[in-house]
Amino acid sequence: MNLLYSKSFIKAASKLTGKYKISLQKKIKEVKAAASVEELTDCKKLKNFNNAYRIRIGDYRAFFILTIVDNTVNLEYLISRGDAYNKEYTKNLRAKDKGKE
Repeated sequence: MNLLYSKSFIKAASKLTGKYKISLQKKIKEVKAAASVEELTDCKKLKNFNNAYRIRIGDYRAFFILTIVDNTVNLEYLISRGDAYNKEYTKNLRAKDKGKE
């Protein structure tokens, strides 16, 4: 699959250290090598969204929008588990999901 990264994802990823940085690198390699979302481990489709998914990376959650036409993953957010389902992030993710229909 092809990958695109948002500014907020890149900023959050650059702040990671140690085992989380290594886990993120492994997960990105896994996403690139996967032919479909079903092949990804710890990946779930978000309820009430069209093309939004989350990947569990230790205590962090990576949210992405899948564009099915060109099999592209748009990595939007990398957030700690406690903040992952915050209304602000959910609202922004929903707006981006609507644009990808």
